Amino acid sequence: MNRIFLLFIIILSIIAKNKSMVYAGIVVFILSFITNENAVKFVKNNFLNIGLVFLMIWMLIPLTENQNEISILNPKEFLSLDGIVSFLSGLFVVIVASKGLKYLNRNTTALSGAILGSIVGVTFFGGTPVGMLTGSGIAYLILKLIKGL
Repeated sequence: MNRIFLLFIIILSIIAKNKSMVYAGIVVFILSFITNENAVKFVKNNFLNIGLVFLMIWMLIPLTENQNEISILNPKEFLSLDGIVSFLSGLFVVIVASKGLKYLNRNTTALSGAILGSIVGVTFFGGTPVGMLTGSGIAYLILKLIKGL
């Protein structure tokens, strides 16, 4: 049943032109045939951190480009309304995403919902598929308010 769901995700991702999800779905589909538990544990325990390293590299690349002065080096810009709101938003999002990660790890329904929500958001609303952890964190916060998790 999980492999059928993976194929469904791959097909939807192809339709959505969500290359990242297509590649991820194919890799996980292939991994689903591996019976070596250590290999699967390695992927589960390390790939999130590896992905986050690549994301952080992408975020820090502007520091290497001389033409783009980073506003954090300019207190006048950093302390502007845009700078302060962006700082607080960034702070909030990483805290919420950490809650989402914990929530996803213990709730397969949340994982399915976050995946499908991301696919629908990309396919029909022109979204960018980078917010599954944040989306899960927001779901966690809403459910905590409703259910008292």
